[in-house]
Amino acid sequence: MSNIKLLICYHKPATLFKDEIMTPIHVGRANAKKRMSPDNKNLQWLMDNMIGDDTGENISEQNGTYNELTSLYWAWKNYDELGNPDYIGLMHYRRHFVWRENEHIVYNIENFNEETYLQEINYSPEKVHEMVDGCDFVAHIGKVINVYKHYVENHRKEDLDLAVEIMLEKHPEYKQVTEEYFAGDYSNFCNMFIFSREIFFQYCEWIFDILQEFEKRTDVSEKRFFISERLTGIFIANLMKNKSLKYKTIPISFIEDPVNIPVALPVNTENIYQTAHALTSILQAAKGYNTFQFYLLYRKGRLDETVKNKFRMFEEQYSFCRIEFVEMDIDEEYYPLFLSEKLPKVNKCIYAAGNFVVLQDLGEFFRICSTDDYYVVGTPSGKYDAFIEEKKLSPDILTLNCARLRKHNLWENAKVQAAQGKTGTEILNQLCEGQIGYIPWYFVTRESDYPYKDKILGDSKSRGQVQEEATWRAWLLYDEIAPWINSQGVYSIFWWDNAVHVPSAFGFVKVDPEKIEALYAKQQIEINTYTPAPPAVNEEWRSYSLPGKLRFFYQHNGLRKTITYSCKKAIKVLIGKEKISHA
Repeated sequence: MSNIKLLICYHKPATLFKDEIMTPIHVGRANAKKRMSPDNKNLQWLMDNMIGDDTGENISEQNGTYNELTSLYWAWKNYDELGNPDYIGLMHYRRHFVWRENEHIVYNIENFNEETYLQEINYSPEKVHEMVDGCDFVAHIGKVINVYKHYVENHRKEDLDLAVEIMLEKHPEYKQVTEEYFAGDYSNFCNMFIFSREIFFQYCEWIFDILQEFEKRTDVSEKRFFISERLTGIFIANLMKNKSLKYKTIPISFIEDPVNIPVALPVNTENIYQTAHALTSILQAAKGYNTFQFYLLYRKGRLDETVKNKFRMFEEQYSFCRIEFVEMDIDEEYYPLFLSEKLPKVNKCIYAAGNFVVLQDLGEFFRICSTDDYYVVGTPSGKYDAFIEEKKLSPDILTLNCARLRKHNLWENAKVQAAQGKTGTEILNQLCEGQIGYIPWYFVTRESDYPYKDKILGDSKSRGQVQEEATWRAWLLYDEIAPWINSQGVYSIFWWDNAVHVPSAFGFVKVDPEKIEALYAKQQIEINTYTPAPPAVNEEWRSYSLPGKLRFFYQHNGLRKTITYSCKKAIKVLIGKEKISHA
């Protein structure tokens, strides 16, 4: 029986997975020792329960850049410390292999039960040996819509391009497999694999050589090496093309820890109902295990206690909701620029100023929509294009990297430009130039991206199809016409459905009857003059043989009409008006 070690990376206390195979390792321990006092309980737990990546030859201090790879580097350089295993693999404290073959999915574990979890993922030392022994490697392979595009939608394109450039300089033989890999939909994620000893050493020499050269060619002081996942994917794709190697693919699990989600919303005397509607939407879509910390931002002296008490009702209705009022001494358009200063303990925050409805729990959005590469990630001011170099944002939905904004004193620079009369959006886009990302398309439906506007008919898809597709995404943004004005709009039904749940103390949104009447009149004309396109006529049946025509006729017209049709055809053949085709 082979010796197998699966490293499990920890950076904070969590459920401990540890046996003769599962080997927990504290990543970034060198930094933790500097950051925490020796008697810190979290540090003590990590020191007592697992090995660290800071002994022998190591890059533990670079964990902020290399992420989980500091554990692999330590294992590579200190392999004997693990007992010189025949196989070595990597998992994470919340991500583990699911020991079932040939599945390309991620099992999201929402209600984690420590007592039954290993059974859920089909884990036992015996199962691991059954799966691994005799193989050269085992890997997780997940599915996305185009591997290259998926990376660009979430991270910096230029980083991946540079990493690949370096790789091909050093290993030109990888060119074809790289092109095939980036054109495909399957990839290794989270750097999760199990390699034989020989392959592991080849992999480490290969990837760390590339990453160390990457460090020489660009500033990595604020980078995390997300590129390592795609490089690992290329390495594994190359292994899979080697017919002499035996391998298996297995899925992974993800334990969803409850998270606290900070959400900042501007509120003023004109949008009190809209803000209450937005809060209701977020909380109604929530699953209840994440907590929401709402920061309601208001101009000094312009929100009285009566209104504040109405908003506090949400805390009574939803146990996972907290409301805090934040007084601002600047105009609302500058709130996103100043927020990181007003919330000094918040490192990542959602800011939402547009008219929207939330259709899914925001936990997944907050976790996956990474700001690590940027100052801010948000909705584009124009059409969505993840590949465009000069990105510009609208203030509708933003995810702010408050830690980096504070570090770079964004507000101090913004104050000067605000005094010159520049708009908040102008300043945000100018000061964050090169540090802007777009929220991936699969999180937001924007009304402006579809051809409806004030129309209610006329798309190639039915209204039902368009509405169903909107439910696949977390956010629905009304950036064309307010849904309380355009109540017949294709997406407005979601806003009105949510309005039912808004506390009655908030009354209703102020409306302009003349605008509504004018829009209704225009839409009624559209309805009255609408002519649906005729269905396409299939003439292919004319080329069928007689048996083929009879089969086609029966499928579309039933038995009675088919008998009538066939009798007429028979008579025409008998009197010589038609010949039987056997084509």
